[in-house]
Amino acid sequence: MLRTLGGLSWEKAPDFRKKKPLLLLAYLALEGPRSRRHLVELFWPEASDALNSLSVALAHLRRAGVPLEGEEVLSVQVPCDALDLEAALARGDLEEAFRLYRGRFLEGADEGLSPELEEWVWGKREALALSLWAACRKEAEALAGLGFQEEAQALLLRARALPGVGAVVEEEPALRPFPPSVRRAFFAVALAGLTRAAELLGLRAEDLELLVEKGLLDPQGRPKRTLPLPLEGRRVALELARALPLSEAAPLYGLARGLWEEKDLPRARLALLRLARERVEEGPQEALDLLKDLAPDAEVLLLRARALERLGRYREALDLLEELPEGPERSALKGVVLLRLGQVVEAEREAEAAMRGGPYAQAEALNLRGMKLLGQGRFQEAAETFARAAVRFLMAGEEVRHLAALSNRAVALAELGQGEEAFAEVLEAVGERRFLRARVYLNLGVLRERQGQMEEAERLYRESLALAEGNLEAMGRAWNNLGALYHRQGRLEEARAAYREALRLAKEGREWVLTAAVLANLAELEGERASLEEAIALLEEARYTALAERYRSRLKAFRPR
Repeated sequence: MLRTLGGLSWEKAPDFRKKKPLLLLAYLALEGPRSRRHLVELFWPEASDALNSLSVALAHLRRAGVPLEGEEVLSVQVPCDALDLEAALARGDLEEAFRLYRGRFLEGADEGLSPELEEWVWGKREALALSLWAACRKEAEALAGLGFQEEAQALLLRARALPGVGAVVEEEPALRPFPPSVRRAFFAVALAGLTRAAELLGLRAEDLELLVEKGLLDPQGRPKRTLPLPLEGRRVALELARALPLSEAAPLYGLARGLWEEKDLPRARLALLRLARERVEEGPQEALDLLKDLAPDAEVLLLRARALERLGRYREALDLLEELPEGPERSALKGVVLLRLGQVVEAEREAEAAMRGGPYAQAEALNLRGMKLLGQGRFQEAAETFARAAVRFLMAGEEVRHLAALSNRAVALAELGQGEEAFAEVLEAVGERRFLRARVYLNLGVLRERQGQMEEAERLYRESLALAEGNLEAMGRAWNNLGALYHRQGRLEEARAAYREALRLAKEGREWVLTAAVLANLAELEGERASLEEAIALLEEARYTALAERYRSRLKAFRPR
């Protein structure tokens, strides 16, 4: 990178400080190809052998790694902060422009120049400062027009404080709000798109043209920037929500929360509930946000508990379920939560009650039984039970849960040496569903470890961790698996750090079995036999006999550190 803003340096050779060659490089980078004759007249107008001076300067640049091209006409293409600044301003990226503008153009490198070269430096310096100020002024006028007066003033103050910019400011812009119809048009387009907003709210062409002129919409009518939604924008959101079909209205009702009138309550509640049901599996936090402030009736509480369970926040989910009346769906979800918390006997009772319900409750009960069988090492029975659960989830219209059950089946088949094809089928079906893909990667990573593909296993665990962001239980399992992988490879410090992060997440989510498993792994790493024995006891109490036996076999060969 050639740095010209706030100084002059060539980052490829930071010790190279010769001013004339660096000025020559800056000139060619910014002005494009130039003849040798033009360059000597500009840089060495009074030299007795100007062509030789140019040749010496070019030789210095080549030794510094500058990729010069041409003989009679010279050119160079190198990354340059001034060019990047111009590009950032052209696309309206002010944050990038502020980052690049470290100071005045060629600060400290403008002494002892020929009059023509000095004129070029000062002209370029002023042009860059003016371009930055003009972009900030346009942005400030647009912000103020939409009602963001404080943000507009702050932007102008920030721009004026930059070296060299304040000096080119001749007059302050008039920061006036746009007419109400223009502001309404912008927020409507930002929320619903041009075509939909114009159709629903009858926007005026002249308002849209002004927004394009001010740089808030591109020529295709798309917003060129994302802005926070003020009260005025939330009113537009409610106006749109009332006019949109229910399937499209939910996010806008959510944005307009607090502005609903009595007539909005039934429709807004129904829209938010529908969307929360759709998002609870792959977007449980989004589902929780949609449900906040809704009257806590049985339907809302059950959906909140389901979102909390998907996030690995089991204790909170259980507390909500205790407020609900008994019923098959409550029992189905409560059984899953109790199993996660290690209360296996109670979970089995809830599963039996859930089997008396409809397809969804039955599917959750079967999935729960499959998890229990998997923990006990009864892999063939687990695979068959997960397959039955998958069918019932499909009957209930629960596609994500259907795929999760198939993923569980693949885990059971992998324990029998038959998981490769099952995992491939699940991954193809999962597509871009983030949380579900994270779990499949996690399970597939275990299979790759057993096949000796350690680098691939680590990659899968890392990808699972990134995809599971926000899900305490899934992130905890990913860290635990990474810790175990590092442990087996002798990367003890990395293993210790991974286990501790897994333990933190497991405790935060109150994931009982994961906590015990991580404690066992950490105890083994640290050489604390008593801690390992206690973790095994906890697993046995939860009837996770296969996992407990796995750690007990390690205990026999335990070597205190």
